[in-house]
Amino acid sequence: MSLTQRTFRITLAALFSIVLANYMGLENAMSAGIIAILSILDTRLETLKTALARLLSTILAFIIASVVFSVVGFSIYSFGIYLAIYIPLAYLGKVDAGLAPCSVLVTHFILAESISWHWQLNGFLLMLIGLSFALLFSLWIPSYNKKLDEQVKEIESQMSLVLFSLESYLMDGSKSIEQITEELNDLNHKIMSLDHLALIEYENKTFSRSVQNYYIKYAQMRKQQCQNLERMSEFLPYILLDTKESHLLASIFGETAEQLDETNTGVGLLQSIEELYQIFRESELPKSRKEFESRAILYYFLTDFEKFLFLKHDFYVEYSKINERQ
Repeated sequence: MSLTQRTFRITLAALFSIVLANYMGLENAMSAGIIAILSILDTRLETLKTALARLLSTILAFIIASVVFSVVGFSIYSFGIYLAIYIPLAYLGKVDAGLAPCSVLVTHFILAESISWHWQLNGFLLMLIGLSFALLFSLWIPSYNKKLDEQVKEIESQMSLVLFSLESYLMDGSKSIEQITEELNDLNHKIMSLDHLALIEYENKTFSRSVQNYYIKYAQMRKQQCQNLERMSEFLPYILLDTKESHLLASIFGETAEQLDETNTGVGLLQSIEELYQIFRESELPKSRKEFESRAILYYFLTDFEKFLFLKHDFYVEYSKINERQ
């Protein structure tokens, strides 16, 4: 959400809260606007959870204040006693979101030197009005679906770049390990950005959450794939280049990069992996220790890359079933 949209939303929520509180003839009507400002958060789910916590916290605060002020009187010291009791109970009850606004409402009792039902109802209505407009304006949140789709494309483009770089390194060493590491870092950053935005969009949706959950699961799948590639890149310095086996493995990286797409099942690529396994089994045995170690690492690459492809295949199968049910 842009700064302009955020400012407009908070300002309107505060103004409407104050106007309604004034119209109802409530004391300290400005407090309703402050409560609205404090209660509009980044997502609808956060706003709703905070609103419920603050309503419960208001009841708790008013009960404690009523007991303390009726026994000790109205003073700074009695307010301190109220806080000493209210704060730990609010944290224990997980309604600490109401600490600041509820305590401000309690100070109205001290200023009025009264804990009558009039003042308690006044404070509760101020809280209710502020929270209501915060919830109302939290509905006005733009969808991030278009941005999410753009980030998915960016991730696939970056992952293709990494795979092409691995192909180039295994083929003739034309790409450096440092370049591959940098590209993997960029990929990881893009995935984290998608995951963050997908979670925000998920929490902004009350209905049709399966669409938003798709992006969260997609980000998790790509993150696991990125971790696979990072593990593989650590063994690159120990591979003998310009060998038949390294060229074969390079070809599968290139083939995957060309076919990398959100909707690709990965079945064809998994078949190519099986063919490579067979070629590796039928290859001549290594003639030196160095060749043996290089072959072992290449075989490890192949098994880890198979896991990489299965992650995408399993993801596709899971979400194609969900789409069929819908």
